[in-house]
Amino acid sequence: MPPGRRLAKWSLRLLGLLAAGCALIVLGFAITTRATHPKLSAWHRLRLHEEFHADRADIKSFEDYRRLEDRLFGELRSRLLDDPQATDSFALGRYHPGSVPEQLALDTRYNRSYELVPANPRGSVLLVHGLSDSPYSLRAIAQTFYSQGYDVVVLRLPGHGTIPAGLLDVDWRDWYSAVTLAAKYAAARAGPGRPFLAGGHSTGAALLTLYSVRALEDTTLPRPQRLYLTSPAIGLSDFAALSNIVSALSFLPFFEQSAWADVVPEYDPYKYNSFPVNAGKQIYRLTRQLQRELKSAGDRGHLGDMPRVTVFQSIVDATVKTTDIVQGFLALLPPRGHELVVFDVNRIDILQGLIAQAPIESLQRIRDARDLPFRVTLIANRAPGSREVAAYVREAGGQELTVRPLSLEWPPGVVSLGHVAIPFPIDDPVYGLTPGPGEGPVYPLGSFAARGEPGALVVPLDKLARLRCNPFFDVIRAKIVESLPPD
Repeated sequence: MPPGRRLAKWSLRLLGLLAAGCALIVLGFAITTRATHPKLSAWHRLRLHEEFHADRADIKSFEDYRRLEDRLFGELRSRLLDDPQATDSFALGRYHPGSVPEQLALDTRYNRSYELVPANPRGSVLLVHGLSDSPYSLRAIAQTFYSQGYDVVVLRLPGHGTIPAGLLDVDWRDWYSAVTLAAKYAAARAGPGRPFLAGGHSTGAALLTLYSVRALEDTTLPRPQRLYLTSPAIGLSDFAALSNIVSALSFLPFFEQSAWADVVPEYDPYKYNSFPVNAGKQIYRLTRQLQRELKSAGDRGHLGDMPRVTVFQSIVDATVKTTDIVQGFLALLPPRGHELVVFDVNRIDILQGLIAQAPIESLQRIRDARDLPFRVTLIANRAPGSREVAAYVREAGGQELTVRPLSLEWPPGVVSLGHVAIPFPIDDPVYGLTPGPGEGPVYPLGSFAARGEPGALVVPLDKLARLRCNPFFDVIRAKIVESLPPD
């Protein structure tokens, strides 16, 4: 057999094996999700017609967007909560009429876009939440800016704040279009000569970074002066690309559960517990697009005009690696007062032998890095035998560490922060370890300490054990206040 035909034959065999492997992955995922996921409910299936999409020609402004949002929540009530056949029988269900989570979800403003308006604004700020979250996740940061005299616009991203099914057919470009509408509105609220700032958590941080890169060349986009990013989804594992294929059989009624990575009771008023595969697919596509445009802007020498960036990141993060933020974003930016604030694990001596290797190696890579073009501030234990923490600061391009004492300490039993915890203070009414007063009925999810055997609760124990607040949020508050432009 001629070499060319032999090569073609083996290539076809290889392609056949790859196709068979993909088919097995899809079929295996479909069978597994059908066997392990509970039966889907109305909030996993319902399509809300009044949700925003980028191709809606009737929505031309942020005011239009909010009017559409009002209709969206009216549709949610009429098609789900007013239908006895569709509501949740779970007493703590977000879609159980009259439950505490339902009251918080619908009777407070935090699942919708909202605005805080001071009497005489010093400027304006746009805040954008993360994937499966709601505007509530930026409540404390919004209050920080508002207390400093800023007009604050907090955006609800399409597909969020209503039902998990809202993420089944959303596209990252829908999110980006909504960010653009909100940015133009917020910048106009600042007024002539006053600063326009922006901040985001996780997916919201990635969207605002992409927006800022595009605003370097697109003069129709108001450019923020500063970016404040918490747990920014700058880079995700390529394993996330599998989300493009694993749900391929979800169009079949028998395998409809395969459209979902998780199906969990919806007891959280401000965050979805169930997670559709499409949501992972869209954040993966967004981060890839961001990486491409960052590289392109860097190649053209435009990144020197990026807004000043402050990033707040936990060294332990199940979603985003700190090294990706450093190498894939901050290290690309020319020096301009950028800063990375890293929250370390609790290194009190009794825990030393229990700390996983990954955060140790991640922190060491940051420590070993030389001539970084941004300041690094590490929030870590003052001494091995102490729960008190200090700020260890290394200036951009520097080698020496400056130690600044803080009047903060690790709460008993807390070993690390994490991806979801960064923007919530310890006294957050819902997610705080020591919850303070808030709007609506009392619902202290973050302070609920659950220990027991797996399967004892309808909610997985590991979800309740995950820290949902930041005992060092005062660091974020102080960094924001000290960095604001002078009047």
